[in-house]
Amino acid sequence: MKYINSKKIDNIKLTKDNFYILIDFDRTLTKGNSISGWRVLYYSGLLGDDFTKEYDKIHDKHYETYEYRFKAYLDLLHEKNLDNEIIKAAVRKTNLQLRGGAKEFFRQNEKI
Repeated sequence: MKYINSKKIDNIKLTKDNFYILIDFDRTLTKGNSISGWRVLYYSGLLGDDFTKEYDKIHDKHYETYEYRFKAYLDLLHEKNLDNEIIKAAVRKTNLQLRGGAKEFFRQNEKI
């Protein structure tokens, strides 16, 4: 996972081969009784207590749009140097459960 700010984005030619965004804010991919994709890092404890406190502040604050909240979350993850290894460890440590067909959806879209 890489954090791309507006200065960097102008220097990168984004294509289907080098850029993906996956957001499960409405539980399209996770089961209803599972934690959401957003909460995997929160409940894993891998990013420390200060991460959960800052996450809670962002979550509880009123924002004009979801875009502002999403940017605040991404900035927080960037500060924590989030990478693929942390994400994998967090998923293993928590109770993330995918809906039926989600794995096939991922595999199918790897080919796009």
